Amino acid sequence: MKRKKKELRLKFIWNNRLNLRAEGDKLRAEGDKLWAEGNKIWAEGDKLRAEGDKLWAEAILEVHGNIKLEWSYISKKDDYKCTLETGEVFEP
Repeated sequence: MKRKKKELRLKFIWNNRLNLRAEGDKLRAEGDKLWAEGNKIWAEGDKLRAEGDKLWAEAILEVHGNIKLEWSYISKKDDYKCTLETGEVFEP
Protein backbone atom coordinates (compact mmCIF):
# COMPACT_ATOMS: atom_id res chain seq x y z
CA MET A 1 0.00 0.00 0.00
CA LYS A 2 2.83 2.45 0.84
CA ARG A 3 4.54 1.79 -2.47
CA LYS A 4 1.35 2.56 -4.39
CA LYS A 5 0.94 5.90 -2.54
CA LYS A 6 4.53 6.83 -3.32
CA GLU A 7 4.02 5.93 -6.98
CA LEU A 8 0.88 8.06 -7.12
CA ARG A 9 2.75 10.92 -5.46
CA LEU A 10 5.58 10.62 -7.98
CA LYS A 11 3.13 10.64 -10.86
CA PHE A 12 1.37 13.69 -9.41
CA ILE A 13 4.66 15.58 -8.99
CA TRP A 14 5.81 14.52 -12.47
CA ASN A 15 2.62 15.95 -13.98
CA ASN A 16 3.10 19.18 -12.03
CA ARG A 17 6.65 19.35 -13.34
CA LEU A 18 5.41 18.94 -16.91
CA ASN A 19 2.83 21.69 -16.42
CA LEU A 20 5.41 24.06 -14.96
CA ARG A 21 7.86 23.35 -17.77
CA ALA A 22 5.15 23.99 -20.38
CA GLU A 23 4.28 27.29 -18.73
CA GLY A 24 7.98 28.17 -18.59
CA ASP A 25 8.30 27.42 -22.32
CA LYS A 26 5.38 29.76 -23.06
CA LEU A 27 6.97 32.54 -21.03
CA ARG A 28 10.33 31.96 -22.68
CA ALA A 29 8.70 32.23 -26.14
CA GLU A 30 7.00 35.46 -25.04
CA GLY A 31 10.35 36.78 -23.84
CA ASP A 32 11.96 35.89 -27.18
CA LYS A 33 9.27 37.88 -28.99
CA LEU A 34 9.83 40.88 -26.72
CA TRP A 35 13.58 40.59 -27.19
CA ALA A 36 13.15 40.62 -30.98
CA GLU A 37 10.83 43.63 -30.76
CA GLY A 38 13.38 45.41 -28.58
CA ASN A 39 16.09 44.72 -31.15
CA LYS A 40 13.91 46.20 -33.89
CA ILE A 41 13.31 49.34 -31.82
CA TRP A 42 17.04 49.59 -31.02
CA ALA A 43 17.88 49.36 -34.74
CA GLU A 44 15.32 52.06 -35.54
CA GLY A 45 16.93 54.28 -32.90
CA ASP A 46 20.36 53.72 -34.46
CA LYS A 47 18.93 54.61 -37.87
CA LEU A 48 17.45 57.86 -36.54
CA ARG A 49 20.73 58.78 -34.84
CA ALA A 50 22.61 58.17 -38.09
CA GLU A 51 20.14 60.38 -39.97
CA GLY A 52 20.69 63.13 -37.37
CA ASP A 53 24.47 62.81 -37.72
CA LYS A 54 24.19 63.01 -41.51
CA LEU A 55 21.99 66.11 -41.27
CA TRP A 56 24.52 67.72 -38.90
CA ALA A 57 27.45 66.96 -41.22
CA GLU A 58 25.60 68.37 -44.22
CA ALA A 59 24.78 71.57 -42.30
CA ILE A 60 28.40 72.03 -41.23
CA LEU A 61 29.59 71.55 -44.81
CA GLU A 62 27.02 74.05 -46.08
CA VAL A 63 27.85 76.73 -43.51
CA HIS A 64 31.62 76.32 -43.01
CA GLY A 65 32.81 74.00 -45.76
CA ASN A 66 35.17 71.16 -44.98
CA ILE A 67 36.44 71.90 -41.44
CA LYS A 68 37.59 69.80 -38.50
CA LEU A 69 35.18 68.71 -35.78
CA GLU A 70 36.04 67.38 -32.34
CA TRP A 71 33.59 65.23 -30.42
CA SER A 72 33.92 65.06 -26.61
CA TYR A 73 31.94 62.83 -24.28
CA ILE A 74 30.12 64.55 -21.38
CA SER A 75 29.55 61.91 -18.73
CA LYS A 76 27.10 64.02 -16.70
CA LYS A 77 24.82 64.26 -19.73
CA ASP A 78 25.72 60.85 -21.17
CA ASP A 79 26.06 62.56 -24.53
CA TYR A 80 28.60 64.26 -26.78
CA LYS A 81 29.44 67.89 -27.51
CA CYS A 82 30.82 69.04 -30.82
CA THR A 83 33.55 71.65 -31.11
CA LEU A 84 34.12 73.13 -34.55
CA GLU A 85 37.48 74.28 -35.89
CA THR A 86 36.03 77.80 -35.75
CA GLY A 87 35.78 77.55 -31.95
CA GLU A 88 32.00 77.18 -31.87
CA VAL A 89 30.80 74.60 -29.34
CA PHE A 90 27.51 72.74 -29.53
CA GLU A 91 26.38 70.89 -26.42
CA PRO A 92 23.29 68.78 -25.78
